[in-house]
Amino acid sequence: MGVIAVTTTARPLDRRRDKAGAAGAAADRARAAVSDIDRQLETITNLTEQQEQALHRAVDEADRLKRSLKAAGKRRAELTKERKKAVAKAERARARATAAETKYDKEVLADLVRREKEKDRASAAGPAAGKELEAAPESAPAVPARRAPARNARRSGAADPPPEQPDEGTQTARRTAARKTAKAARLIR
Repeated sequence: MGVIAVTTTARPLDRRRDKAGAAGAAADRARAAVSDIDRQLETITNLTEQQEQALHRAVDEADRLKRSLKAAGKRRAELTKERKKAVAKAERARARATAAETKYDKEVLADLVRREKEKDRASAAGPAAGKELEAAPESAPAVPARRAPARNARRSGAADPPPEQPDEGTQTARRTAARKTAKAARLIR
């Protein structure tokens, strides 16, 4: 604060003027201090509002993230359940394909065995029946005429009987097995 010089010779009016001037300067300083404090308060108020808004945004974001995590966990559980079902379905399809392939293999094997038996029976009964029947020699010359000479040289002279035509049930079973196997193979991929 300023120093007030008081002189003994000063008149009371001068003293009052000096005191009034000093009081006015003190009032100006006090007003400046109040203005400064008001600015600080306003700054703090604005900062507080900004921080509260940021806090609300952060809380909202945390809530959103919690909801997102919950939804992701729920979806993960659904996908895990769907995967288990898909794996079981693939296993069933693979088992059906294997069963169909096994049935097909058995049918092919049975067909081969049947043909071989007929061929064996025909070759075992063929020479004796050939002497009695005249129809057998007619088909024998026709088979070598269709074949190439190199193949005839390798053959032991016995003509193969014509391939057996499978019955309709066998053909249907083969087609069904092939269709199911192809379908199962597509499902597995």
